[in-house]
Amino acid sequence: MFIRTARKKNRRSDQIYYYQQLVESVRTPQGPRQRVLLNLGALPIPPAQWPELAKRIEAIYLGQQSLYPAPQPLEALAQHYATLLRQREFSRAAVLASESQWETVDLASLSTGECRTVGGETVAWQAWQDLGLSNILRETGFTESQLQQAALLVIGRLLHPGSERETAAWAKEMSALEEILGADFKNLSNNALYRLADLLVAHQAEIEVGLARAARELFSLDEKIILYDLTNTYMAGRVEASQLGQRGHSKEKRHDRPLLTLALVLDGDGFPKASRVFPGNISEASTLMEMLTALRAELASDPALFQRAPTVVMDAGVASAANLAALQEAGFSYIAVSRTRPTDIPAEGMVVIKETDVTTIQVQRLNQDGEVILCCQSSARARKEAEMRTRMQQRFEEGLAKLAAGLSKPRGIKSYAKVMERLGRLRERYPTIAQFYEIHVEHRDGQASRLTWEIAQPEQLHNRFAGAYYLRSNRQDLDDAELWSLYMMLTQVEDAFRALKSELGLRPVYHRLDRRLAGHLFITVLAYHLLATIQRRLRAKGLSYRWQTIRSRLATQMRVTVALTNDKGEHLYIRQTTDPEPSHLEIYRALNLPPKPLKTKILQV
Repeated sequence: MFIRTARKKNRRSDQIYYYQQLVESVRTPQGPRQRVLLNLGALPIPPAQWPELAKRIEAIYLGQQSLYPAPQPLEALAQHYATLLRQREFSRAAVLASESQWETVDLASLSTGECRTVGGETVAWQAWQDLGLSNILRETGFTESQLQQAALLVIGRLLHPGSERETAAWAKEMSALEEILGADFKNLSNNALYRLADLLVAHQAEIEVGLARAARELFSLDEKIILYDLTNTYMAGRVEASQLGQRGHSKEKRHDRPLLTLALVLDGDGFPKASRVFPGNISEASTLMEMLTALRAELASDPALFQRAPTVVMDAGVASAANLAALQEAGFSYIAVSRTRPTDIPAEGMVVIKETDVTTIQVQRLNQDGEVILCCQSSARARKEAEMRTRMQQRFEEGLAKLAAGLSKPRGIKSYAKVMERLGRLRERYPTIAQFYEIHVEHRDGQASRLTWEIAQPEQLHNRFAGAYYLRSNRQDLDDAELWSLYMMLTQVEDAFRALKSELGLRPVYHRLDRRLAGHLFITVLAYHLLATIQRRLRAKGLSYRWQTIRSRLATQMRVTVALTNDKGEHLYIRQTTDPEPSHLEIYRALNLPPKPLKTKILQV
């Protein structure tokens, strides 16, 4: 083996690049020829050390021991390139036959290395194939190399959530995904993954329509129900270049950071149908019209399937009067939480529709202006809200008492303007409970002398924390229990958001550019498509583990290289998958997967 310099010309800029190659001389019928073994890139050592590096790579590859190790960084380079060379040769190595093969080996020469996780990758790749994601991306113009990079981004987000840089490192150093895909990620750059994320976002609408159709066909989904909700995530780092990153109401209490809003549409079985990214300060109600366009496209894609337009289920934040009218005009039915409390609710007439050890659900049906109004009362919710009311009242009144006590203390705040300022801050801190209080501040000559308070609206306060909520719908054909049950399906969206944030790395977002922000969120949604497919299949077999549990268990099955020396002095390298443990077998059997992913290969040098 020896090292030579090669040159490459950039067609766009005419710039010439020089890099090194590891080659060997071979005899052919046409005479001696040079065969390229490995592209080394631009070596960080002077040309005078190249012969020594080539010799050391060859010695490590052939398993020869060196009496004196090479100096650093030459030794580190030799170890790195010898490993890459062995991995490349393994891609052409013969598969170990199933019948017995006997060798006499030196046990002292036994070693293992190049350990890579394979369990989670196998499960995720199976879900990718089930959804036909490769075909969907091919139809949008993706090349085979781009397909492999897309699979890396999405599967990496599912198994090892992180940035594109972290995903590339995971693919090169920790995962056997490239063996499963038949890809080569060793020279993969971060910029290639950034460009691929941009390409996914550019074809987002086509990809989501294809995935919705694939899930519908795969699991025979009827799609009578559509669930719609929003969440937000926060940004980290510099955000000056972003128009999407805006400060708004954070559901995670991250008011210190700019936010992004993710709108998600799911079907009644929990499979995503469409997603959009909005600025962090957008009003929830204003997002529905854009999502309505996606829903109309879904209806038009398969008119025979949707003999009746699906029912859209949403929370109060989206359910403005204008949105409900637009849905009805577009032919959709709806079930939503009412933004206002109905008037003239009869004192009696509540009917129990669900009763368990934990809670009792009572409802009362009203008909107003062509809509069904369902008044719901939950005992569990009432207990929770009573605790919240007690806690907020206690803290709010403690703040009031502290302000009042300061009026009689020598060094206490007595300035009327300052007292009103402190009072405003207290109201801002506890707005939910403060609205029910009437507070009086007596003052004279700019000095406050007395502060008193009372609950001005006791009945409204009781109703606010009584565990009551009100549903409205134009579905007159559904009974009380069906209406309530369909609304409760919104918990599936909450579960999806929980998985996106806690298990798939949705938060925080470190990108600065809007297209990269959208790419981060869309890749996470694509990963959730795989997760929903995996969990649907597992639940069908009675397994309901959280994804974090499944992922950590599968991470213990590895792909390893075993090195041995036989009695002829030949070096044997065996690339194989470790035997599955009971936790692996349980998952593989439920998903109908082989217990040992990838076949065993043997390389003899």
